[in-house]
Amino acid sequence: MDPLSRDELARLADEFGVGLPDAQAETVRAQVEAFLAPLDDLGALPTAADRRPAGGDRSWHAPETNPYGAVAHWCDAPAADEGPLSGTAVGVKEIVAVAGVPMECGSDVMRGHVPGRDAAVVERLRTAGADIVATLACDEFAGSARGTTGADGPVRNPHDPARTAGGSSGGSAVAVATGDVDAAVGSDTGGSVRIPAAFCGVVGLKPTHGLVPLSGVLENTYTQDHLGPIADSVRGCARLLDAVAGPTPADPASAVAAARDGYRVGGYDEAAAEPPEAADLTLGVVEQGLGDAVRPDVVARTEAAVERLAAAGVGVERVSVDGYDRTRPIKNLLSLTELAAHWRAGGAPYRRGGVVDPAHVEAFTARTRAYGDRVGPYYRSKLLAGARLIERGGGCYARAQAAREAVRESFEDALAGVDALVTPTTPGVAPRLTDADDPGFDYAYTTRPADVTRQPAVTLPNGDVDGLPVGLQLQAGAFEEARLLGAAARVERTLS
Repeated sequence: MDPLSRDELARLADEFGVGLPDAQAETVRAQVEAFLAPLDDLGALPTAADRRPAGGDRSWHAPETNPYGAVAHWCDAPAADEGPLSGTAVGVKEIVAVAGVPMECGSDVMRGHVPGRDAAVVERLRTAGADIVATLACDEFAGSARGTTGADGPVRNPHDPARTAGGSSGGSAVAVATGDVDAAVGSDTGGSVRIPAAFCGVVGLKPTHGLVPLSGVLENTYTQDHLGPIADSVRGCARLLDAVAGPTPADPASAVAAARDGYRVGGYDEAAAEPPEAADLTLGVVEQGLGDAVRPDVVARTEAAVERLAAAGVGVERVSVDGYDRTRPIKNLLSLTELAAHWRAGGAPYRRGGVVDPAHVEAFTARTRAYGDRVGPYYRSKLLAGARLIERGGGCYARAQAAREAVRESFEDALAGVDALVTPTTPGVAPRLTDADDPGFDYAYTTRPADVTRQPAVTLPNGDVDGLPVGLQLQAGAFEEARLLGAAARVERTLS
């Protein structure tokens, strides 16, 4: 490191609020340099990533045609073994590392970045027999539900290219809907798996926080980041979840999840293949999910589905969730603060720990500091809003964490006596691209709560409104994915 000047030391002291008396300045400067001097050799130390090569060369190419803007790169990362997913072509959102394939995160800032290690989910998919065939377009740094903020332009809806596919996992949903891939992996921090899945007429699942490891995935809002599958059926999602769920030492969040009461993993495909009979299923319709924030035609479509389910023998109850409308400020405060903290730290995984790819963190640090002026206006606004929150101190963040637990308890109360809660997935159909940035359209109104509570939720197709897909969302308790997928499979069969 360059020698530390007294002016720089004074600036650091001021930023951290610790002060620097003139009488101590030289003593402190010398001691700081003494602390830092032995660290210059750190770059020469071998790491676990250095000792574990990804396993062969990978080929990739940009799409020659890309009518909906869904594909970032086609690639060839074949299965590592035979398994239950053999013959399945899978695409992953472009914030998920595939070694040897560009991981540009929908941003000009990361142009040309190529990771050297597969993300944990990629390793698990390949071990289960899947071929990774594409990385899929997303909003810049997975930071929007609009589907319009990616550096290469919007991701268009295959049902009407003049409309958005939604975000931020828009490319993942479109690639499944068009048959470019058999299944895909997206990420979900406020609804980013379920919103585009609903807009595109496919199935998308957000699991319990920590059930699927996040190692090798770009961080957005770590306490609310989730990875989840998108497929053309509930069973397709269940098969992928069976392959990728479970703890790993590389991701402390997954280890923390595994230590929680009620933790369970596996049995998802079996649950979806043999769902409960209609008479053995009870669903709770959340009244707030049918309120004024949701378009009347989507409410009507949802009520029609509930009536069909009841006519088939499914038990239906009307429930209310205290604090439902508080999930927006809770989620936004946590998300903006954590996002800004991550950027301010240069991508250092302080909260995540585990086994990380140093080359990826170093690339993120270098690129965000060198090319930060290339960040788009929407994501830039989020970063600066988070910076302002950090300046206010930790009290608001701590209160939001506590409020999140209160809302989670309200959802647990509502789930008592029912197998899953039911809402529309989105408050309307996919907006036109010209209207996609309308701040009055709350994309995540009904998806956000499951990210705040960190409970599993799944969207499945529920017909259409004016020729555009509508989604029906089911939400269950933590680690109740098998029950949730069984219920969703019964609903899917009943509504199809």
